[in-house]
Amino acid sequence: MSGRSRWRLAKSLTIYQAALLIEGYDPAKFEDSPPYNWHPDIKNKTAAVIHALRSASEDGTIKLAKEFRSGEFDEYLDLDRSLMRVDDIRSWLETAGFKDGFFVPIEEEDDGPGDFLSPFYAPKLAAANDAWKAVTSDKTWLRGRSPKKAIELWLKENAARYGLMNKDGTPNATGIEEIAKVANWKPAGGAPTTPKDNGGLKGGFGKTTPPLSTSRGEGFSSPDLDDEIPF
Repeated sequence: MSGRSRWRLAKSLTIYQAALLIEGYDPAKFEDSPPYNWHPDIKNKTAAVIHALRSASEDGTIKLAKEFRSGEFDEYLDLDRSLMRVDDIRSWLETAGFKDGFFVPIEEEDDGPGDFLSPFYAPKLAAANDAWKAVTSDKTWLRGRSPKKAIELWLKENAARYGLMNKDGTPNATGIEEIAKVANWKPAGGAPTTPKDNGGLKGGFGKTTPPLSTSRGEGFSSPDLDDEIPF
């Protein structure tokens, strides 16, 4: 069981811990680092989820299991100490239609390559499978890009979820390229075509939109991809 998967044993979490898990990070790596010291990329990726969780707690959508307030004059919710029940977080995500891959599975699988709890969990195979599903179900990923390039971009954006990170916190380019080769359905290459627009860009909470940036920095180290790549 990987470090992130061990958090499935928790019954309640802080808002910061929940946000990190939703975005694919292991909260254990941030225990000694307050949020204002997080890498800018991690702050950007978790900002919307932290805001949504805090708003849900303040308007009563998610009832806090334990509440802490801070501030000498103006009291505010302490996001690092207040606790939410895992079941409530999961229900909230399901109601929003948001599949994060941790609280709410991206696909219901039984002991398959994408099942974190399976003794046969294969992160590279899961990454290839999920990347293929993502770019084929949302054609905006393929706008002006070859399938391989679209898959690589998706994997870079989700590298932390599959341990595709170098020790310096950057995405593992070699591992991502090799996984993209496996998921690429047009290995012969060819000029990319622009898919037809069926209703415009998909957006909103829980929806996938193509990334505008291919930033390599993620901030903190994650489990390295096996050194033996290529396969």
